[in-house]
Amino acid sequence: MISIVYVSNAGSSKRYAEMLSEKTGCPCYAFADSDKAVGSDVIFIGWVMAGAVQGLSEARVKFGTLKAVVAVGMMKSDSQDASIKEKNSISEPYFSLAGAFDMKKLSGMYKMMMGMMVKMIKGKLKESNEPKAKEMVEKFEEGFDMVSEENLGDILAFIGE
Repeated sequence: MISIVYVSNAGSSKRYAEMLSEKTGCPCYAFADSDKAVGSDVIFIGWVMAGAVQGLSEARVKFGTLKAVVAVGMMKSDSQDASIKEKNSISEPYFSLAGAFDMKKLSGMYKMMMGMMVKMIKGKLKESNEPKAKEMVEKFEEGFDMVSEENLGDILAFIGE
């Protein structure tokens, strides 16, 4: 049996886990409540901060070998995926999904870090006046949501094998 276990900070990983559970019938658990998943094939979904998949190390300790690792970040790119796989020593089947960002949902250290990042981008924007930088600042200030069932195609195909 396959179980879906997730670690979520602002909700994107949880939303993807619940969508995947609904589509496949596989049970899903927050990591804190995942004792029922021990002994099953676990697909782990974690959010990315500074290239690290949050909760992945703990999931490997608790479950051993994982059936797959899913990283949920603010954006998705091949170069970012390669970096995440290397930094986290991911040899399992790997998938990445674009998540959401809303500064209002962050607190403490995360809010401070992202606030500093937005200020840094604004500073670079003033220097370069690049349209992409301006667009990025607007997305961070206004928030964005790229969580969608459509993004689950590759994972659903993998589970269906």
